Amino acid sequence: MRYRAIILTLAACLLCLGQSIPAGALSQPLPSYEPIHRIDTPHKVVALTFDDGPDPTYTPMILEVLHRNRVPATFFVLGSQADKYPKIMAWIHKAGHEIGNHGYHHNDLNKLTEQEIYEEIKLGEKSILKSTGVLAEYYRPPGGVMTHDVMSAVQSSGYDIIHWSIDPRDWSLARTASHIAKSVKTSISPGDIILFHDGGLNQRQTVAALQELITDLRSQGYRFVTISQLLDESGKK
Repeated sequence: MRYRAIILTLAACLLCLGQSIPAGALSQPLPSYEPIHRIDTPHKVVALTFDDGPDPTYTPMILEVLHRNRVPATFFVLGSQADKYPKIMAWIHKAGHEIGNHGYHHNDLNKLTEQEIYEEIKLGEKSILKSTGVLAEYYRPPGGVMTHDVMSAVQSSGYDIIHWSIDPRDWSLARTASHIAKSVKTSISPGDIILFHDGGLNQRQTVAALQELITDLRSQGYRFVTISQLLDESGKK
């Protein structure tokens, strides 16, 4: 991972110069492109992650809850949204949260070619870099889609794939804050990665569930970390 950071820094310089980056340029060494769902650890650590933002309404609400509780999180952002809301991107970064790549559009990756997926990843990377100066290390495919083309494109892009181990389905309009919080609390274990959304049709229930969840898990002795910090716990990074 440390060597990869150097490679990606060089890649960022090429992006800034307007040059394309051939997939082969990142071929040695490559990170594992098997998705990471969770880690095995005896320590009570969990990672909160948020997808599909930044959203002008719900991301600031979530950031306020996280700030009030001094909780770090990881935001897997869409490049198209990052381009629309660079100030919120700067807020996420300045607040000390980690930023991951969720692609540029929220496309159905089953319908894209390997080259199109690669371009989606690199466009998302460029948007994140432009708005925050951050070169993301982790990629989460929209919908968690894993096909041969997705894996090949991610491998060529040089990212680690981050999935999740707990999905409270907070994107569903049928899910109340109570349902969301309960589905997490009844399934939680050390090393879990929890999937939330800050972008969506109506994420007010997510915002409402978040405070209850933070309070409850802390009372059980859990500590909240970013994805990088979680991987540090297992020595994977």
